[in-house]
Order: sequence, then C-alpha cells, then structure tokens
Amino acid sequence: MQKIVKIDGINVGNLNYVPIIAEIGVNHLGSLERAKNMCKLAIEGGADFLKFQTYVAEKRYDQINNPKGKEFTKNLKEWQLSKDDERELWKYAKDLGGKVFTSVYEAESIEFAMELETCAFKIAAFEMNNLKLLKEVINTKKPLIISCGMTNIDEIKNLAKFLDENNSEYVLLHTVSSYPLEKKHSNLKMIHILRENFKCPVGHSDHTHGTDIPPLAVAAGAAIIEKHFTDNIKFRLSDNFFSITKECLKIMRFNMDLVSSYLNSNDLIADDPEKFMRNFKKFSK
Repeated sequence: MQKIVKIDGINVGNLNYVPIIAEIGVNHLGSLERAKNMCKLAIEGGADFLKFQTYVAEKRYDQINNPKGKEFTKNLKEWQLSKDDERELWKYAKDLGGKVFTSVYEAESIEFAMELETCAFKIAAFEMNNLKLLKEVINTKKPLIISCGMTNIDEIKNLAKFLDENNSEYVLLHTVSSYPLEKKHSNLKMIHILRENFKCPVGHSDHTHGTDIPPLAVAAGAAIIEKHFTDNIKFRLSDNFFSITKECLKIMRFNMDLVSSYLNSNDLIADDPEKFMRNFKKFSK
C-alpha cells in the first residue's frame, strides 16, 4: 500500500482526491506583478499548491562543462526576483490562501526558503543525484517532492534507500525531461512501475501542451499532478508557451476528479449495477 505524505494539511497518496501543483517557476520573467497575478489565477483555477523557483543564478548551472550554462544563467539572472520581491510574493500568495513551496538548488536558497516558511521542497530532475543538496534539504525535516526525469529505476532505488535511511518524507514524480514534451513520449506506464517498486506516493509532472495527459496519469495511479502555469501563453520565454492558464486548469481539475470518481466507485455494493444480470449467471452442477 502507498504511504501517505502530508504537505501543509493535504494528504498525498492512497486517496480519491489528487492535488494539483501549479508550477509558476520563472514564467513571470522577473515581474513581481505578473507573478502575483499568476498566483491569484492559479488559486482561482483550482490549484492546491503553488510552486516557485528559489535560486542564485550564478550557482544554478555548470557554466564550464554545460555548453548552454552561460546562456541559461544570463536568462535566469534577468528573471530572478529580488529577495524583497520574493518575500512580498510569498506573503501575497499565502494571504490568498495559497500553499507555497519552491525548488531549490543550493544551501543559500534552502535557508531563504525556510525563512519564507516553505511547506515542502521540490528537487528538480537535474538535482536528484546531488547528495550534498539532498542532505541539506533533508535536514530541514520538510517533505520532499522529487522529479525522476533523465534517470532509471536503479538510480531511483539508490535515491529512495538514501532518503529512507535519513527518515525523509518524500513523493516521487514520474516525468520526462523535455520542454515541451510530445504527448506520445509521456511513458505513463512508469507510474505503475514506480508504484510497484516504492511505498512512497507517486505523482506525475507533465510538460505536454494542453490538459489531456494529467487525467490519464491519474488513471495510471498518480497521487499528485504538477503542471506549468501562466497568465499568458503568448510569451515565448521560459515555459510560458506550453503552460496552462486558469481556464485550462479548471478543465483539468474537472477531468481529474471525474477520472478519480470512476476509479473509486465505492458504492458498487449499495447500487449493485449487476443485480439484473446476476440472475443469468450459470453454475456447474
């Protein structure tokens, strides 16, 4: 049976209800007002959690061995909110009733996120083998949500062993690290494989266009869904162009709940839809 992990009052795992994480990240492109607007719209659309990215731009990528490191660092520096702006954003989101957490990449950001009272920590797929970062995050005693992109089952087993040995509460997210991802490459059978191999809750982080995949991920057993969010898909920078808006989020929420209701038909005995046909059942004599 899947373990349940509680994150800011919401139980993740083994439940009918599947919460949604609105990944705002850096889709605001450095604008505090856009970031605030996204928080408001995401909550109105039915998001259960809001996820940001908290980082020091110069420390996020390997600028020597990664050929794209310098370009990505330049962009992230331009999109990075000041600490004062980030404090204001978190307060605004929480005042709206948002449950907020963030992705972190080094010790300074972990410390700052703790100051902001993050309810969990997200570990990006790029960092899942970063034991130094994991140790620092585990020490906070906060739940971890870990994306399992660009990896294999043996690496995930090693990660889970390390987390279990350190008494960490964690959720694994199946994901394919391509931005955007073609729907045909979603590989949702991995949700089954992860559920068979690990006792922790297993969710899905979706990078495809639209809202088709998340309800299918719920049908495959996902206990939580992460989806990139924006207030304007016409922005071509960052993840805006393959993110979803408030109206799409509402549709996704409806369809996920519908799938959950089909999966969890607990009233079969009371309603007995087979009552009429049962009279035709044959038995050997």
